[in-house]
Amino acid sequence: ITTPNDSAANVAEKVCKKGYDVDNTTIGFGGFKTTEKKEVKGVFTKFTVTGTKVADTPEEVFAQAEFSIPISTIETKDIGRNKRIKEEYFGKMESTFLIKGSVVKFNKDSNQVVVNIKLNNIKKEITLNYTIAGDSIQLNGELNILDFDGTDALNSLNTACESLHMGADGESKTWAEVNLYISSVLKEACE
Repeated sequence: ITTPNDSAANVAEKVCKKGYDVDNTTIGFGGFKTTEKKEVKGVFTKFTVTGTKVADTPEEVFAQAEFSIPISTIETKDIGRNKRIKEEYFGKMESTFLIKGSVVKFNKDSNQVVVNIKLNNIKKEITLNYTIAGDSIQLNGELNILDFDGTDALNSLNTACESLHMGADGESKTWAEVNLYISSVLKEACE
């Protein structure tokens, strides 16, 4: 004797697509020093991404993603530099325990994504370029700290790093622009 629950029509098929993988995701940045604009790269070793979903494409997976990045997890492979950035840069801003943000929209025609970022208690939309190769997505773009009222933070970091940011021309400079580098490789995920 069979029951209605035994029928093949009632057995749900598992649907497998692609999903977010925190272990294959990085959030990095590049700040600039000297008048020659030498880039110094770093990463955030911890962050939280929510609002992702299981879907067919990276754009669909991250379409409603939100992120939160603790400033304390900055890593530039130099303990003194890490400390100066935390104290003299982020420490001069308001509410900078976390950088928060969310994806606003992907534009597949232009390969650009609009992201809302909250930094120094100011919310702004910035546009990043993105590329997809198989299951990986790379986002790159620029953030200007002056757009987030970061003049005091920039000046503080420049003062703290004056000799370290001096170029061959004898000028010390810390740039307002910061490059952003975000990458993720999706993993199989089933619903």
